[in-house]
Amino acid sequence: MPTYKFIAKDLMTEKVVCVHPETSIHALIKILLKNHIHGAPVVDKEGKLVGVVSKTDVVEYDEKTSKKRGAISKKSFYHDTNGKLKKSFDKILKAKTFGKAVVKDIMTSHVITAQATDTIDRLAKIMYDKKIHRIIIQDKEQVVGVVSTLDILNAVSTMGYGSSSFVTEEALLDLQERLEAAEKSIQCLRDILDKIHGEK
Repeated sequence: MPTYKFIAKDLMTEKVVCVHPETSIHALIKILLKNHIHGAPVVDKEGKLVGVVSKTDVVEYDEKTSKKRGAISKKSFYHDTNGKLKKSFDKILKAKTFGKAVVKDIMTSHVITAQATDTIDRLAKIMYDKKIHRIIIQDKEQVVGVVSTLDILNAVSTMGYGSSSFVTEEALLDLQERLEAAEKSIQCLRDILDKIHGEK
């Protein structure tokens, strides 16, 4: 199937776990752990998307000031990969209390979306332009799915390129590992810079 025939609803993961602005942080953590996910879209009572929240937002929350720390939260939902923050997240669960804090206190209201009818080409362009790895898919202002870079690569892998040239599952997994390794390196650099700035 040529790429131009693929649209978001053909590629997306449909079972999207959403939370509400008034969901407590304690409940959010349980939801993330139970569903083995790194973050979730935030929707209001009518199901309208109002933000996103991720493990990064939980880790960066400063209970003393009731505000988030750091400058990377804006796109954390779109960048985080499963396992990336496991050690930090596990540490936070043991040491930090959140009192009456709720999702709206830590969520990012900046949302990046596409429509269920958008083509794979448009999805790829949004991801490339925004430098993100996943995008929320909407239909009539309702969250209906999520598409990741891996979903796009999987779609590309189903298409033949000549008689023997094609993208293998092994190649996709290798690329995924490379992306995650690159993100870890970037995070290490951020940690070093934060430490340097903190010592000044």
